[in-house]
Amino acid sequence: MAWISFPNLLPTYFVRECLFSLASAVSKPLHLDLATVKKTRPSCARVKVSVDLLADLPKKVRLDIVNEHTGDIRTEWVTIKYDYLPKYCKECKLQGHDVFECWKIHPELMASRNDEKKASTDAVVQPNKDNKTNNAPIMVLTSGKVVSN
Repeated sequence: MAWISFPNLLPTYFVRECLFSLASAVSKPLHLDLATVKKTRPSCARVKVSVDLLADLPKKVRLDIVNEHTGDIRTEWVTIKYDYLPKYCKECKLQGHDVFECWKIHPELMASRNDEKKASTDAVVQPNKDNKTNNAPIMVLTSGKVVSN
């Protein structure tokens, strides 16, 4: 699942059928967000779609508008912005990283990560011995940052 946005879309296209038609160029549309339904954010429309992470996702959709009186066809391009796409590796078929961060393709990344983990666990944090009134425990996050009260 992912949210897609259509920035700078004309307000006349903020109709469910029109937005679902535009979103179907990406994948199956599921529903609109509340601001789009209530038209409280006229800058863009958002649609939730089920996304195939293996597919090449389009960046624009061509919209052909037919004038019913003259029969003339006007073409507009609607930009698609992907608000958040989960990373997916096409090599090892796992979600959470892409091919540039894949440990199967780049085993040196695993070695460098293990070195970082070892360095962060080897670091010992000493409490402040000058301040005897501070009895709060010192917490060390996995990132190696020290957090205390």
